[in-house]
Amino acid sequence: MGAKKKIWFWVIVTLQVIFVLKMVHDTYFNDRWATRYNVRSRETVVKNINYALKSNDFSGTALVIRNHKVLLHKGYGQQNASRKNGVDTLYNIASIEKSMTSVMVAKLIQEGKLDYATKLAEFYPSIPNAKNITIRNMLTMTSGLEAASDPEKTLSEKALANYYAKHVVVDPRKGWDYDAINFHLLAGIITQLTHQSYSASFNTLVNLKNQVNVMVMPDFSNPQVAVSYHKNGQPFANPRYVYRNEIGTGSFFMTAGDLYRYFSALVNGEILPMKTVKELFKTVPHSVYAGGVYHNKLYYRGHGILQGYEPSIIFNKKAGNAVVLLGNRRGKTTTMKLTNSIYSLVNQTPYLGGNTY
Repeated sequence: MGAKKKIWFWVIVTLQVIFVLKMVHDTYFNDRWATRYNVRSRETVVKNINYALKSNDFSGTALVIRNHKVLLHKGYGQQNASRKNGVDTLYNIASIEKSMTSVMVAKLIQEGKLDYATKLAEFYPSIPNAKNITIRNMLTMTSGLEAASDPEKTLSEKALANYYAKHVVVDPRKGWDYDAINFHLLAGIITQLTHQSYSASFNTLVNLKNQVNVMVMPDFSNPQVAVSYHKNGQPFANPRYVYRNEIGTGSFFMTAGDLYRYFSALVNGEILPMKTVKELFKTVPHSVYAGGVYHNKLYYRGHGILQGYEPSIIFNKKAGNAVVLLGNRRGKTTTMKLTNSIYSLVNQTPYLGGNTY
């Protein structure tokens, strides 16, 4: 090969590499990629979303937002024996409630009643290593705290927090380790500082301009509340103590629309100033979890599982693009995997992976 041909060969190779790298960069690091490449019509996208949900036997309510507009909002499967799921159906949001707990903590920090560096020992001094565990550690699940057991009867909010303060194992070497005990104790700290119940604290501290409706404790006589089912179709017994003992970690029930409106308000500075939101969402080494959600360069996501309910949400930095799936019966795959694949379809980006969190 002559010198000129060699030069042209390497020029072409270089240009090809640059093109591929630019595509990778656009796909993974530019949140506007999806809006620049419209390769599918709205009708085709909706049809494919419907197919994905129905073929996976999804039961629940789906809400899909693209460019701040509703692309799809409908129910699938049964709410109970005589009624189908719809857009007004209420579902337990399970661990996604940890975001609300986190926001209340951030609000108390904003008011000067708490700090991210505040030690757990100020509130629960009997917990081993509490003098070295900070509020930030608890919000990012890097405290080393682990629940030794869970209560099997209904406890008051104060008794619940005290129960976990006594039934705890601590291993500071763990690094990131997801355990709800962090948020049980944070809920206890919130109520100590507000001198109110958890739900009253939520109403006081999370004051939205556009009201978001939350059922703070399930009322299964309410016709809008979805019954949760085992995969075989048998309903869960759902004893009340299960939800009573999930204060701060999984007692709230919401519609898909209200859950989306809550997160949209949060990431657009309508609940907390954006500076405060950024501080709340600050991750630490070895953890991508902060403020009740998992973090990525392009999006946030939340997920939970409790008594047959499985909520999942994924949304970009301003919530202009989002997928919310609130489920009441496990289908062929997890709602998180479905949420990932639908989000990638809507944004026309490669599949985001099959993580179940």
